[in-house]
Amino acid sequence: SYNRLGAVPRMLAHHGHSLKKLHLGCNGVTCVAEVLPHLTRLTELCLEGNRLSELPAAIGRLDKLRELWLHGNLLTCLPAELGQCASLTVLQAHHNRLEELPAALGALPRLQGLYLQSNRLGGSLAALRQRVLRHLPLQNLALGANAFDLAEASELASELSGSAARAVTSSGHSGAARIGLGWNRGTPPAALRDVLTDRLATTDHFFEPMAAGVRGDVLLVAFAAQGPGMQQWAAPCAAARAAGVAVDALYLADPSNSYYLQDPAGGWGGVRYFERLIRAHTAGYARVLLVGSSMGGTAALLHAHLGHRAVSFGPRVDLDLTHGAHVPAEPRRACTARVRHALAVMHARGGR
Repeated sequence: SYNRLGAVPRMLAHHGHSLKKLHLGCNGVTCVAEVLPHLTRLTELCLEGNRLSELPAAIGRLDKLRELWLHGNLLTCLPAELGQCASLTVLQAHHNRLEELPAALGALPRLQGLYLQSNRLGGSLAALRQRVLRHLPLQNLALGANAFDLAEASELASELSGSAARAVTSSGHSGAARIGLGWNRGTPPAALRDVLTDRLATTDHFFEPMAAGVRGDVLLVAFAAQGPGMQQWAAPCAAARAAGVAVDALYLADPSNSYYLQDPAGGWGGVRYFERLIRAHTAGYARVLLVGSSMGGTAALLHAHLGHRAVSFGPRVDLDLTHGAHVPAEPRRACTARVRHALAVMHARGGR
């Protein structure tokens, strides 16, 4: 990964009998058809951030493959043969140009994580559920930033929760699937409007006061890490309240899984979008604490100037050197400059 490869080295074909993990992410690879048929012992294949417009049918020969990372390419479809990868547990295909999923994906008996944000998928959630999703033992389903009709969100959530509860995964865990649906089309049923929990999301934020009609002493602005776009940090917030801290919470998630750099319209105005959203809630608080980890940690630093303290765990700041190849060059590089500026503003007024 992170080289300047325009093609997959042919020598890899000679190591197909022993090679188990192959990371070719963030290069300029346009085709893997020549080498892929020889890599039948792979358990992990990373092709993120390349220039792939097609995934060859030979992917079906990789019956030992457990993780496949395809995000940040130019794929318009996935081959039906992918359904033959019986060991697959995680499929990352967000930020492509997918318009439809093959029904054959429903034959994957171990698929727990399916990440499809920021594609061109749309139409009926009920049809997708019937053709593919209801057959899978999913634990994480990320469909944010597509064009699905959220009027059918209730049926999807109910079906997948039941399926996951009945299916014990290969890791020994069971339970309802986490489903991210933010930034799609249509209006969810009344009971699912503006929902952001650790199990279901139909929006990108949720404000939770400690007590109705009473402003807390502190506002916690909590950014979720990468994943389906779920609420995070609720447990630490509850612990703080139990310890006597009067804290209100603004929970934020990125339905597009793009470091909070994308906006609901599909453009790259996410910094401005989330800043406006945060400012609408911070007014009047004497103390504002921003917190996040990984991708959420990046967001906490991007907006550090809006708070008095920022706590960031494992942030990814320079997206040229980390998993940010699906972000276009201009917003990717602007991210680093914005973090520096936000921290400088916070420090100048005594924050840290």
